[in-house]
Amino acid sequence: MSLKVVSSKAAASIDQELMGPVGFTLQQLMELAGLSAAEAVLKQYPAKTPKNQVLVISGPGNNGGDGLVCARHLKLFGYEPVVYYPKRSGREEFYGQLVKQLEFFEVPVLGKDDGNWVQYLKHDNTVCVIDAMFGFSFHPPMRAPFDEILSELKQSEKKVPIVAVDVPSGWDVDQGPTDSSAIQPDTLVSLTVPKPCAQFLNPEANHYVGGRFIPKHFAQKYGFESFGYKSGDQILKL
Repeated sequence: MSLKVVSSKAAASIDQELMGPVGFTLQQLMELAGLSAAEAVLKQYPAKTPKNQVLVISGPGNNGGDGLVCARHLKLFGYEPVVYYPKRSGREEFYGQLVKQLEFFEVPVLGKDDGNWVQYLKHDNTVCVIDAMFGFSFHPPMRAPFDEILSELKQSEKKVPIVAVDVPSGWDVDQGPTDSSAIQPDTLVSLTVPKPCAQFLNPEANHYVGGRFIPKHFAQKYGFESFGYKSGDQILKL
């Protein structure tokens, strides 16, 4: 079965229509996206005490917001998430609300001056790392501090699994990894529908689709069939 994908341009159009005439809010879609990412972690990397720590690295935009939501759900699922959020967005008030929610759930949120985030990347109890830095709207070059973060992830990718949310950070959404220094995730959670870069995953990588918020007729409008989610699952392994 061939992998059905949509371009970055089509993905942007889908989001615009969902948050325009369809009437979804960004907060609603972000909640469902973050829940999907958390469910994929639960499925692929079950928590086993004491190995139940997850490092979530969030960027300044919507992909980072997905990561913040994911961390909250992971806490409820029995994990001990730690969030590294070095560049906080002031664009929307609800990003700050997501951080307040994490504080309420006693999830540590590290800022740009917390250089000790790397210890969580290398900790024996870390189950996986969530890459929620940049999504399909990313345009190079990769700027500080995220270039250094990706370098650290690259050095550790053989030791701790990387779970990329929608698009591996630093990849071109349509062309895939830009050079040999790009990270290779162990698991990709594509949101709504896979993007072309998903075709450049390592053959042994796990690939899930999530973001279960569109009906069949809407999927067909954008040239793909809706996915066969089971029961109440928010994800489907491809």
